[in-house]
Amino acid sequence: MIEIDERIAVTNSEEQFEAYCSGCKRMTEMATPKTAGVLTEISEREVFRLIESKEIHFIENARVLVCVASLRELKADSNTASE
Repeated sequence: MIEIDERIAVTNSEEQFEAYCSGCKRMTEMATPKTAGVLTEISEREVFRLIESKEIHFIENARVLVCVASLRELKADSNTASE
């Protein structure tokens, strides 16, 4: 049996900051898909799937930024539904 423990530290301030989310209609934490995935324990691939299906809030300028609050809310809703 092999057990793997992985830890990822997010330290780059360019990967996470506060911005206005038009979906939430307030200032909220925005992050790159990779960082948002780490913060919410969801794979980066799943974050992009949620963006494509418009299940979470995001903005797209020079790069894609995800509303971490909407991602956390979606995750909390899915955890509640599965109980």
